Amino acid sequence: MPQNTGESEWLIQQFTQNPSHPIAKDAPRIKLNQLVSKLSLFYEKLRNAIDYHDEHLIRRNSLKRLLNRQVKFLAEKDPQKISQTIIFEFIRARYLPNDTLPESDIERLSLIVAKYLTLLNFVEKNPLPAKADIVNWILELMVCEIDEALFDNSRDLAIVNFMYGEMIRSISFAKNNTDPQERNLQIYIAVLKTLIKADPALIRYFLLKLHQPDWNRLSPEGVLAVALELIGLRNKIEAQLLNRSGYQLALMMRAQAVFFTILRQLIEQEPQTIKEIIADEKKLATKITEICNKNYKKTRNKLAGSIIRVIIYIFFTKTILAFILELPYDRVIVGQVNWTTLLINIIFHPLLMTVIAASIRVPGEKNTELIVEETKKIIYGEERKLVFKPRRIMRLGSISFWFFHTLYLVMFGISFGIIIWALSRLHFNLISGALFIFFLTLISFFGFRLRNVANQYLVLPRKENLFNFLLDFFTLPIIRAGKFFSENFSKINIFIYILDFAIETPFKMLVEFLEQALSFIGEKKEEIS
Repeated sequence: MPQNTGESEWLIQQFTQNPSHPIAKDAPRIKLNQLVSKLSLFYEKLRNAIDYHDEHLIRRNSLKRLLNRQVKFLAEKDPQKISQTIIFEFIRARYLPNDTLPESDIERLSLIVAKYLTLLNFVEKNPLPAKADIVNWILELMVCEIDEALFDNSRDLAIVNFMYGEMIRSISFAKNNTDPQERNLQIYIAVLKTLIKADPALIRYFLLKLHQPDWNRLSPEGVLAVALELIGLRNKIEAQLLNRSGYQLALMMRAQAVFFTILRQLIEQEPQTIKEIIADEKKLATKITEICNKNYKKTRNKLAGSIIRVIIYIFFTKTILAFILELPYDRVIVGQVNWTTLLINIIFHPLLMTVIAASIRVPGEKNTELIVEETKKIIYGEERKLVFKPRRIMRLGSISFWFFHTLYLVMFGISFGIIIWALSRLHFNLISGALFIFFLTLISFFGFRLRNVANQYLVLPRKENLFNFLLDFFTLPIIRAGKFFSENFSKINIFIYILDFAIETPFKMLVEFLEQALSFIGEKKEEIS
């Protein structure tokens, strides 16, 4: 009879114990008005649709926006006020439950806020290089710690540690010329990237806690003692993030993370009978297959939701830019409006997104069979040999470096040259053509990311053929440009800036006023009754 290992037993224990802390029955709860909350929820959904982000980053992006408004724009210095605003807005946006959290959570959160305000104050008062970058770095750490305090991540940590231990045992390096400690750190970073989809900000936070184990326990006074050390530590963490082997390890571990994700889902879905399932190999295979099929179905639904969000984002911003830039340019510079190009510019990109979406497929039966096989090996502790062969990095200035980078530029020239030629044939002017290309790159990048969503449970290697090669050759430059624009568009997106500061700030103040007004009316009604 197959048996699970001690490590699997530990993981099951971590997932079956209750992570929540008991709250006293008589403890006062945070309760907000439901009517006002609906207004905030509507705005939050609108804001998330306009400024597209990966689904697992939406909550932290909302928190970052909130802190930027409170700390940077409004220059709020009271930790208690900031803490209350965070919890209230998260309840209204339904990230947190209403009439459930104890009021003491505001005080608990304010200690974290005070720590980071102290650190930001230190940076402001001292002559440090790249101050703006340091401030953003600190704010991102603040977002991650507050998010961790509000939302339990003990299961994430458990599965990360479990996979890390398994990877340390299973991976052998073809070249053993790197420091073992640095090698293990890069494995840890790769696990974070692939298993819980950690972005650079979250990875920085985890690395900071590795270098400063008592970080979460530091008081505002204690953080001053390590402030200068922390600024120096930032450079070390950034160097660890940029390590080339970490990137290559993450590519290798992308498929491996699927097996541990499936194992996690199995334990979460069958907490009471998990040991009985593991003891029966056939039952285990059946359960894993069921989970895979559910995941494929869920992925299809998730894709549909993401595609709708992307289409709304593209259509909304594209229409605004068309009427703000393209229409005035046609009237003032060209002298007449080319309604054909204007209409193409508005309609084409959402239609292209729809076509890309229709071509996306989720994995099939053979993929499921491999997942079942490898997940069983992990549970039963069977030996798994993975060899990491780092790809040779082209030396800067070498012949191969110049050859392939020149080829890459040629790819750019061919891909964009064909597009520009086609647009000129359709009589696109400078502005309409630039907008068309800009949104074409964005759509291509979003389509690429959506394919990654569809392939998040894919463990079979991609088939290489001439068609895939030619497709990559012509689309890679466009996708690459889309990635650049996507990452930098929010920095120059005037509409988003106006939305965040000219609209969101007074809107949130109005919400606060309505909350207080309704509370006042409620009190007066109670007095009468």
